[in-house]
Amino acid sequence: MDIIVSTLIVAQNEEGKLTKEGLVPDQDSRNKYSECVSRGLMKSLGIGSITFATMYFGQKYFTRNIKGMRNSMVILSSTAFAGVSAYLTGTAAMKECNKSFNKNVKFMMKHQQPQH
Repeated sequence: MDIIVSTLIVAQNEEGKLTKEGLVPDQDSRNKYSECVSRGLMKSLGIGSITFATMYFGQKYFTRNIKGMRNSMVILSSTAFAGVSAYLTGTAAMKECNKSFNKNVKFMMKHQQPQH
């Protein structure tokens, strides 16, 4: 899971964007960001799995008397809906993590500067 999280963090390049602004995140901020991304991925995987199971068994139940309804269609539609649900959940979680990370780094840099 750490490999996937670190790959997503590098792909997002939030730290690089902050560095261009002259802000340097500390290790605590990076750790919180990594935990947030990890939680977001777990939430996304959970939502996708639950959605697939619900859609699959729901379609099997409601289409049991329909002739010509193939099992492959039930699996395909359940997979598509679960994939979209997982993607939307993951995207929303990543946006929230990025927003929180940026806010945290800016707050820390503002309060680290010496008072005159």
